[in-house]
Parts: sequence; C-alpha cells; structure tokens
Amino acid sequence: RYLKRGVSEQGKVANDVEHEQILHDEGASHNPGGAFSSFLQVRGSIPTFWTQESSVTMPKPPIELNRVDPTYRATQAHFEELLKRYGSPIVVLDLVKQSEKREREVRVGNEFRHAIDYINTSIDDPRHAIRYCALDYSHISKHRHLDVSTSLNEVSTWSVNQTGFFCSSPSWKIVDG
Repeated sequence: RYLKRGVSEQGKVANDVEHEQILHDEGASHNPGGAFSSFLQVRGSIPTFWTQESSVTMPKPPIELNRVDPTYRATQAHFEELLKRYGSPIVVLDLVKQSEKREREVRVGNEFRHAIDYINTSIDDPRHAIRYCALDYSHISKHRHLDVSTSLNEVSTWSVNQTGFFCSSPSWKIVDG
C-alpha cells in the first residue's frame, strides 16, 4: 500500500481507480423495462509530490513532501486529464485527516488544498472550477456525537447536486428473430 504515492511529472497519480456504479431497477412502475442509472467516481493518491516509505517497524510511516512545485504543474496536468476524460465539473472529496497531534496527513492535505486554490485562480469560468470538499472520516467515526451516515449522506447529496448522474428509462421491446 505504501509503495506508490503522489503524482508523477506527467500528472499520473498512484493508485488510480475508476469506479462506475450501474443500477437496474426492474420494478420501476413508470416503465415495463425498468430504469437504469449510473454514477462514476475516480479515486487515487493525492496529486502532489509526496512519499511515504514502507516500514516494518513503523505502523504509520512519516509522510514527506519531497518536492517543491510552486505552480503545481503536475497537479494541474492531472486535473486537465480528468477534465479531458470526464468534463466539468470536477468534484474532489478529500478524506485525509484535518487535524492531528503529530501532523502527517494534514501536511499533504494542506498542500493539496493550496494546489486546488492555486489552479482555480487560473480558471476563467467559475463553472469549471474544481469543487473541493474535505471530510475527516477518521474524526467523525471516533466521536459519538457525530454521525458517519449523516455526514456521508450530506457529502453524497452535495456531490450529486454538483455533477448530476445518468438515468435512462427506455421502452423495451423484445423482437423475435
């Protein structure tokens, strides 16, 4: 898990995964063929220059911001590729810890937030700005007064409202022959 982290010069991130959820509801009352819906998400390593060496003796190896990129060229290349593949808007859900006694994840999370802010300053049309949301899942799940389900529902609703989703309810005909 710790072998690859961050972004390459070309904007390629480690652990890049595309996930599409397709649902078919045969019982959709408005259509005898049912209805289909689809939602796509991409996840991967935070697209800034950082590393984390694996260690048998350390359960939480240190995170190193190993390179300075003041114009966030590689991060911008990453988002340009996403824009080319999927279009706008791009919604980012940052799941790293937002506060720690000993800052580890916070450092890479702050760098990521700075990168998005910097990139957004060069986007002329605000409709194409990168939409950013931080959710400290670890913090929420450790505190009894915070509800993980409610937090995830709020973030999911916000995300779907930003991007939309695909739904099709075709009229089906079975043709013989």
